[in-house]
Amino acid sequence: MSRSFAFLTLCLLSAPLAAQEIGTAGGHGTMTRQTGWNDNTKEPVVEQVSFSPRFSYAYTEGTGAGRFQWIVLTEKEPPIKSWEGVKDRDEARRRWCEKEKASFVAVKLDAQGAVDLYFLCPANGQVNTEMLSTWNGLDSVVVSLDGKDPKRIKGTLRGGEGSCPDENGKQAYCAPQDDYTFDAPRR
Repeated sequence: MSRSFAFLTLCLLSAPLAAQEIGTAGGHGTMTRQTGWNDNTKEPVVEQVSFSPRFSYAYTEGTGAGRFQWIVLTEKEPPIKSWEGVKDRDEARRRWCEKEKASFVAVKLDAQGAVDLYFLCPANGQVNTEMLSTWNGLDSVVVSLDGKDPKRIKGTLRGGEGSCPDENGKQAYCAPQDDYTFDAPRR
């Protein structure tokens, strides 16, 4: 009986450690999802879907000037353990999005911390690569990091279209689309 108790205790103690490997996320945004094709107009049929992430994780690729930091926000808990050994993490995320109907956003930051790429998957396996633009000095996707914690990456990800002055004259999105927070362990 004492072996069973020791085993159960070990299992219970290791569960919080496993849970700490994934981070948290919050906020709200929207994604465009293609639902069909209009043969008359020769254009995709799309809908706007809501996205409210609950989980986050971050990992690094490359070194030096070729070093990139990925931040991924998801609605469902991702299988990050199984993705760690995969050569093509982008494809693993896409397949997971399709199979589990799990939406995600993934942002790739360059060595200077600027947004390099921005991907969305609206729970259908079709990954949208979002174009980055700047209007009146306001980038369409902005990642702000809090502090320089070597073990965690915390911050916000905001995005939208256009740039319109707010009530204080500061540039703000004319059409805000994304407003997320994240707190993830660094990998």
